[in-house]
Amino acid sequence: MFPSRITSPTPPIPQTEDIFSSALSTLFTDDVQNSHGVPGSHVTYHSRRFGDIELRIPQHPDVEEGRKLFAHYLWNAGVICADAVEEASRDDKRAEDREDGGTRVKWNKSYWDVCGQSVLELGAGTALPSIISALSGAASTTITDHPSSPALTTGAIEQNVKTNILERDKRKAPNDESTTTVGEVNIFGYTWGTTPMYSPSSYGKPLPQHQQPTSFTRIIIADCLWMPSQHVNLVKTVLHYLDDSDPGNCALVVAGFHTGRETVRNFLEIATGDYTLLAAKVEEQEDTKGNSESEDTETKHVAGRLRAAEIFEIDVNGLTRSWEAVREGDSREAAKRWCVVAVLVRR
Repeated sequence: MFPSRITSPTPPIPQTEDIFSSALSTLFTDDVQNSHGVPGSHVTYHSRRFGDIELRIPQHPDVEEGRKLFAHYLWNAGVICADAVEEASRDDKRAEDREDGGTRVKWNKSYWDVCGQSVLELGAGTALPSIISALSGAASTTITDHPSSPALTTGAIEQNVKTNILERDKRKAPNDESTTTVGEVNIFGYTWGTTPMYSPSSYGKPLPQHQQPTSFTRIIIADCLWMPSQHVNLVKTVLHYLDDSDPGNCALVVAGFHTGRETVRNFLEIATGDYTLLAAKVEEQEDTKGNSESEDTETKHVAGRLRAAEIFEIDVNGLTRSWEAVREGDSREAAKRWCVVAVLVRR
């Protein structure tokens, strides 16, 4: 269901490789594509509410620092997150209870409805969830990625915002439900765990203090968990920017298992302090004795300060199941089909 929302343009004169590539999902029905697009190309997200969203995929970066960010693809977590925001932000009952191809998808409006909210997306890449948030009525949308990310350095995010938000009125589809007035949309460079944000064109030069954002009511984290070394920094960012004036303000986390369930579990354990697998944690600590004491101190400072108001797993067809820290017999191929969905709030 979710991967079928993404299509790539067909070349004017298709080659054998193009035909074969477009038929992969039909030929290999058990294999799931969890990333979409070719670096530097375009894909289309087919939205029920807003019609086609044309997305430029960032180019493959020339420097190693940028390649490690994996911003040059659209990942399934971003597609699932976009669907959640899109459906929950509807005004009608379909937002709470929708039949979709025989499966039932429920998104809790208390968290996923972004109408009137201030939204921050971390590690945005193509910025699909942010674009959907802006079209769905967010009061403000702040799109961020690492200052060295090709999503910023090649202007991919800027182009996606221009095409799908700023120029949208010129080519609205008949069933387009986007709001007539889109809130403020900003694009900044940002390094997780720090406080300053940067102009996307000025790597290393922070925005003036009066332009620095202060807080947000919704923070989107879609497929940003593949680097365990950044888990503490992600939690620090949430604690710094999540508005504490309302207990319903939250971080919306969607992450695939393609880099391992233990990687996802590690982030959730740090964020919530729920170390459900103490033995496994001890083994991890034995394997990382070389870590500095300062890193341990930082972990203790942020660990357990958030709570999972909701957490479950969802597959590419919209089927849901309970979250399991360890799922026996889950092969790597099967794991590619699933993502964890977590709503984190302050304790």
